Amino acid sequence: MRPASFLVGLSAIAAAAAFTAAPAHAEAPGLVDGSITAAGTTCTWTNATTSNTPPNTLTIDRTTISLSCSGSVSVSIGANPTVSFNDANGTATATSIVVTATVFGVQCGYTVNNASATRQGTTRTYTGGPYTATKTSGGFLCPSSETINSARFVFH
Repeated sequence: MRPASFLVGLSAIAAAAAFTAAPAHAEAPGLVDGSITAAGTTCTWTNATTSNTPPNTLTIDRTTISLSCSGSVSVSIGANPTVSFNDANGTATATSIVVTATVFGVQCGYTVNNASATRQGTTRTYTGGPYTATKTSGGFLCPSSETINSARFVFH
């Protein structure tokens, strides 16, 4: 698997995790589980902390996202994603998701901008993809962009 593909997938996950819309009157922390698939690799996490609960705009605390990925890839989130929700349209959108992936010692940085996911029914489960991640750092071994095939986020 190419390092860039994996990084793009992770970026999408972070973006999806950061979705929300209207500000809350009182903030109440929440949690989000997620999974992302890119280049045949799937990364998952459970119980990452959010600053609020949907449909309020929220921020996902990147330090609480503990990604478990198949294969020899390690991924980290570079910034706390912010997610806004549009309940009328059944969508969640993250303005920017920043990730760094390391494969066999090669580090590649990617950003996914304006990632949107669609709510499943009346639940707080959102799915999205494909997303394009654009390279922001790394050498010639890192592709200039990667595709994240799918992402799933469950807010609770």
